[in-house]
Amino acid sequence: MASVLFQDAAAAARTRRAARAVLSLYCLLVAAVVLWPVHVDANAGGESLRLLLETGHAVGWLPAWFGYNQVEWLSNVVMFVPLGLLLTLLLPARRRFGAVVISALATCVIETVQLLLPGRTSSLWDIFANSLGGLLGWGLGILLIHCVAVRLRAKTPVK
Repeated sequence: MASVLFQDAAAAARTRRAARAVLSLYCLLVAAVVLWPVHVDANAGGESLRLLLETGHAVGWLPAWFGYNQVEWLSNVVMFVPLGLLLTLLLPARRRFGAVVISALATCVIETVQLLLPGRTSSLWDIFANSLGGLLGWGLGILLIHCVAVRLRAKTPVK
């Protein structure tokens, strides 16, 4: 990442430290969601979501087919986009696709843990959705790296 995104090593080091810090906070947040003894939407959050879906259907800005299952699936996709993105930015160029592999392995571990926790459920669909999120994050990371590299090349005078 340093050679593509930055022209000086100090800026690269600062950005890598920041990305590692964000990744650490992200992992703590995901661990809290995953290890929570009940589903995160089991209490007031679940009631709020139910009311939002009912209102959306009644007013007409949500299609009738869009319900809790779709929200849960999309949440699983979105939850892993940051992991794929941050790992892509942190891994060396030749190993960037490893972000997708790590995302898939992480979700397999998470779903196995949830299988063993009372009050939690495990699903192959969650593995698929989380892995898709990691893949989307990887794609966003590759796009970001490419855009920054193009911009830097445009700014660098030809010698």
